[in-house]
Amino acid sequence: MTYLDRKGGKKKRTYGIQVLDRIVNILNCFSDQHPEISFSEIIQQVRLNKSTVYRLLEAMREYDLIATDRSTGKYFLGMRLFELGMVSIGRLEIGKIATPLLETLVDHVGETAHLGILDGDEAVYIAKVESRLPFRVPSDVGRRYPAYCTGVGKALLAHLPEEKLEAYLTHTSLHGFTRYTITSPIELKRHFQQIRTQGYSIDNQEIDESLRCVGAPIRDHSGKVVAAISIAGPATRITKRNVREMASYVTDCAESISRQLGYGNNGAPNAKPPISFQKGPKDLKRPVRVQRILVSRP
Repeated sequence: MTYLDRKGGKKKRTYGIQVLDRIVNILNCFSDQHPEISFSEIIQQVRLNKSTVYRLLEAMREYDLIATDRSTGKYFLGMRLFELGMVSIGRLEIGKIATPLLETLVDHVGETAHLGILDGDEAVYIAKVESRLPFRVPSDVGRRYPAYCTGVGKALLAHLPEEKLEAYLTHTSLHGFTRYTITSPIELKRHFQQIRTQGYSIDNQEIDESLRCVGAPIRDHSGKVVAAISIAGPATRITKRNVREMASYVTDCAESISRQLGYGNNGAPNAKPPISFQKGPKDLKRPVRVQRILVSRP
């Protein structure tokens, strides 16, 4: 089976669904040079009969994938594609905005920082700034982790709509990685309520007994939680004694990222000044290494 790439060239595929391939072929007819295309031009490019192309176009129009200019009769891409594109761009923008602030965060607390999103029932890291302190956290951009026992994951789960959280707890196997892992849905619900109240999450040696993580949510312009950040390090450095101080840096950083995404810029409550870390302990500052942002979908 073959399909047309964006440049109009044919590519072979070992597996495909015919109707989906045909729809993609039609979408790939559009470009910056040809934002509007006539019915006859589409037929010429995809090389299908008129009745098949007409049915596909009508179905695509129902889903707002394409639209028609009434004055010319030509087709152009629909608003649904624009909306989906903005979702993808938004993910990349979060990474670009967050990385400099994560560097500042790591510079002051000394531990590795992550930016993550929720994908299905897992937390996925999409950016990372690594500390150069010894005994660093072994992690990579694109790597997936159980959400219910990680700093990033718990910050995200705690802010899911109630019905989505219920579905998550119903269908996810809550495996105990350590003696500290919370595996009771009822206890997790109470824990998530505490996270919402205090504004940050703690992975208290729950996925690895040698590690602790502190996470906080990131909100977009509408107030929706779209990502989360965390710092992670050995439990001997992120201790029960200093974890609240660490959390204050993490939440300040998360709020700063959120503000740059538009949250709190229109009179939202609890908006704070931009992050400065002016009072950060100097002895914690260390050189850091940035791992590049994941630009493809995990």
